[in-house]
Formats: sequence, structure tokens, C-alpha cells
Amino acid sequence: MGVTGSVLVGLLELVLLAGGVLYAGAVVAIYRTDGSQHRLKLDRNEPMPSAEKLLLWLGVQVLALLVRIAVPILGLLSEASAEVGEWFIRRQAPEAQAAIRSRFML
Repeated sequence: MGVTGSVLVGLLELVLLAGGVLYAGAVVAIYRTDGSQHRLKLDRNEPMPSAEKLLLWLGVQVLALLVRIAVPILGLLSEASAEVGEWFIRRQAPEAQAAIRSRFML
């Protein structure tokens, strides 16, 4: 493959990346406005706009599922982080514990 082919492949990758970013942005915007309750409205007479609406609806549903899964996991990680912090402070000398508490815990 010559220079022209690699340039075309690079441009194609850039176009696909830009399309993916636009799609993700549209999905996030719809999720922010409608939440997971976004309604799918298809029109048999307009197949291309209906396909676009279907792809966006699927993206919103996947994003809603990811959010439902991520929230409890992030809560667990937050609790574990707090426990590790407390464990670390308990292992320090009393002077260090006082310094850490006065600096980080108001």
C-alpha cells in the first residue's frame, strides 16, 4: 500500500472517530434530557431517519444499563477507599495521625 492508501486509511479512521464522537454526544444529550425513558418513534415511510432513531434509542438503553451497573460499583469502591484510608491512618504514629487529621479532616 502506498502513501495515498495510507492517507486514505487515516482519513477514514478520522471520519469514523468523528462519527463515533458525534453519536456518543447525541446519546448522552438524549439521556440527559429524557433519561432512560426515551421513546422510540419509527416511521415506515422514512426508513433512514427511523434507523437513526433506532440506533440512538439503543445507545440510550445501553448507557442507562451502564449507569445502573456503575452506581453500586462506585459506591463500593468509595467505601473501600475510605476503609483503606482509615487503616492507613491507624497504622501511623499518634503525631502523624494528628497531623493527617488536622490537614485532611476539617
